[in-house]
Amino acid sequence: MRGRARFFLAPIITAVMTAVAVPPAAERGAALLDAGADVRIDRAFVPSADRRQGEVRIIRRGPHVVVQTLLYSKVIKRVVGAIVDKERAGWPEKSEGHADMERYVAALQEAQRQIPKPEAAPGTEGDRRAKLLIEFIDDPAHPIVALGGVEIGEESGEVSIRQRRSPMVLEPSPGYVRRNMTLIVADAFHLSTAEAEARLAAAARR
Repeated sequence: MRGRARFFLAPIITAVMTAVAVPPAAERGAALLDAGADVRIDRAFVPSADRRQGEVRIIRRGPHVVVQTLLYSKVIKRVVGAIVDKERAGWPEKSEGHADMERYVAALQEAQRQIPKPEAAPGTEGDRRAKLLIEFIDDPAHPIVALGGVEIGEESGEVSIRQRRSPMVLEPSPGYVRRNMTLIVADAFHLSTAEAEARLAAAARR
């Protein structure tokens, strides 16, 4: 559905926004979210390795390329706010994709509000970071965006995804998804848009 974004839910997930479940899309969404055979092509810490609030990853998931943003931050609201500012700068009013951007921003802010507040056990420091997973998935026919809370593991500075928590799945226009993948990679890896496009194209050929 070009120029509009619609919400759909995989059968095993729970709605966090008003949505209409469409069985074929739901099945496709569930398949696209299966990360069992993910191959990480590249990774950049955001905003930097010294001040890590998360990371942007280029993933190969079967035949699909995924731009994955994994946030783990004590100031998640501020981090999401920075993403929103970049979205609005990249998709100004009256530009093609602006309406998709606004729907994505609304979903992102809702997902951030839905994250349970991290609480440490009494007498311990614990992990007080909030965790949020965002994926732009380039399916040839119907690219999607999936976002929501996530459980992570961490060993020797390497963060792994253990389980998604009720992801919200959006189906914006293909042009919005693919250009935003380029913009996200360009920003995180400090590349030009042409260099970011080349890096994503190389991932698709892997």
